[in-house]
Amino acid sequence: MDPLNQLLTALKVKANIFHNGQYCGDWALDTSGQNHISFHIVTHGQCHLKMDDLEPVLLNRGDMVLFPQDSRHCITSTPSAELAINKEDSRDFKVLKNDGTGLVCGYFEHQNPLIKNITRSLPCYIVIHYSEENRSVISGIQSLMVQESLDSGQINNFENQSGVVLNKLAECLLALVFRDELPVEEGILAAMIHPKLSLSIRAMHEYPDKKWTLEELSSLCGMSRASFSKQFKEIVGQTPMEYLLYWRVTLAYRLLADDKVTTLDAALKCGYDNESSFSKVFKRIVGVGPGAVRAVS
Repeated sequence: MDPLNQLLTALKVKANIFHNGQYCGDWALDTSGQNHISFHIVTHGQCHLKMDDLEPVLLNRGDMVLFPQDSRHCITSTPSAELAINKEDSRDFKVLKNDGTGLVCGYFEHQNPLIKNITRSLPCYIVIHYSEENRSVISGIQSLMVQESLDSGQINNFENQSGVVLNKLAECLLALVFRDELPVEEGILAAMIHPKLSLSIRAMHEYPDKKWTLEELSSLCGMSRASFSKQFKEIVGQTPMEYLLYWRVTLAYRLLADDKVTTLDAALKCGYDNESSFSKVFKRIVGVGPGAVRAVS
């Protein structure tokens, strides 16, 4: 598995769609403030995205807007007016209104220490316009989400198969956005395609239990210790050993949550000799202990 696929597999990001309905008349909404990656998809009609100091962006059927850093925003029917945020109630899809705008709104939950390392390399918002002529995988998923949303004909009720499908499609979209939108000049993707630094990233990903030293990692890249450390920090935003630490915790999170391994097993697989030191590092970075992750996931 290549490093980018390893990274996306280990991130363990879960979509949570909380709204599937239509707005009519004059309305405005903002779903930021929860420290999540939030998103909206227009399922019919049109609306506008407003953000401070930026020109409004028209959103049509199938368009998606994503906020990697949970930025404050305004999705609205009327970009020229200052409307009260989150005051208007939405309606269900039993009847599609001519002046209505259908929206699927959601966010991506995560407790992953590497997410902020990734999202800080992305813009404050990403708009992906839909076109029927566009045959990309992303456009195909957007089309499926629009159809699934309209077919479900329900609002705020995702304890059904439609909710499961929409959540999974949204998770696929996020992975594709990360793949296509991450910059290649800086950040983790830049390091992964760097002719030298990529060798160290691959080694850390494949052998997280190895007692890596800075000398060993720089040697793999054919670089001096000082040059390797400086270039890695400039491109990734973390030192090599900081990245290794966060990668180990990321991998441990997935092992605990998905595979339900013991805390000791997770520690040993991620380069720690004992449960105590691993648990302290894990709680410092994630915010909760390993046992809590295994219990609730």
